[in-house]
This record gives sequence, C-alpha cells and structure tokens, in this order.
Amino acid sequence: MAIELSKQQLRRDTIRKRDHLIEKERIEKSEAITRRLFNIEMVAQAEDILLYSDFGSEVKTDQIFYTAKRMHKRVFYPKVVGNDLEFYRVEDLGELQVGFKGIQEPFMLKKTVGDWIFAAVAVLPGTVFSRDGYRIGYGRGFYDRFLARYPSVFKIGLAYDLQILEHIPHEYYDVRLDGLVSESEQLFWSNSSK
Repeated sequence: MAIELSKQQLRRDTIRKRDHLIEKERIEKSEAITRRLFNIEMVAQAEDILLYSDFGSEVKTDQIFYTAKRMHKRVFYPKVVGNDLEFYRVEDLGELQVGFKGIQEPFMLKKTVGDWIFAAVAVLPGTVFSRDGYRIGYGRGFYDRFLARYPSVFKIGLAYDLQILEHIPHEYYDVRLDGLVSESEQLFWSNSSK
C-alpha cells in the first residue's frame, strides 16, 4: 500500500527539484509560461492582475508585469500585513523592496487596491500543484485566506511541469484554482476560462 506523502514532504521534494533547474532553463520556461498565460482569454481581457514577486526558483514574473503594463492593465502586488495579504497597485518594479521572508513587496503604499475584487485575475505561486486544481504553498495559508474573502477572483497558478502531480493532499480550507499554466500546458477547472 502506497503511503501518501505529507504536504511538508511534497513541498520540500518539489522545491529541491525546482532549485536544480539552471537559470537558463528557468528563464526559458518562464517565458513560455508568460506566453501561455496571456493567450488565455480571461487574462487577455482582465483589467486588473494580482501578481506575485517571484522568489528563489519560482516561475519568474517580471515579464508578466511588463506585458500587463504594455496591455494597459493595472497590476497589484501583495504585502504581508500580520497574518494577511494586502494588495497594492504597482506602476514600476522600483516600487518593490525586500519584505517578508526576503520577498519583494510594495513599499510605496499610496495606491491601494480598489474595485478589482470582482474582475481581477490572481496569478499565484506555489510549490506543488495538482491536476485537479489544488496547490500547496509555503505553509502559512496567506493566499487561501485572501482568496476565501474574494471568491470571484479568477485564480491561476503558475508552475513548471515538474511541480504538477496527479493529486496532492488538501484540506477543506484549501482554495481550488480556476486554472494552472506550465511551460507545456494549460489546465482549467471552471467554465469561465479560455
């Protein structure tokens, strides 16, 4: 009988695999993911993008920011405030500085989030993703708490192929994604995509 790996073990194993990608591979795969992301109709039409600042070996997001700005979209980045995420509009990547756990966060907090709650696309990081729409983050639950408050936000995870498994353990409070984009495929679990 197979023993189901814990979230912690899956997280550790997948980050180790992801860390073994050389920089050139990460750049090439991230560029392919960016192209696939903007080919999704929901993303192409969205006015507001909630984006994360990549950290370590995560899928790189700077090109997503620049593409979104060229398309005249508003882009928001998260800042950890207590046990929650708050999103702030960012016009230039120079408005980010090292924050929680060494991750780039907005520090010019003059432009807070507005009415994006109903029509935004949230682009999400994670360590492991499943083919049935779940993700394992870094264990603090920031995104799950945020997304539970804003269920109408369209949620898309970004992953390298090596981060995608058939199934992963999940709890009742884990928020299911609407879509997942990797360098070689797009997966969707709602009718509001494509």
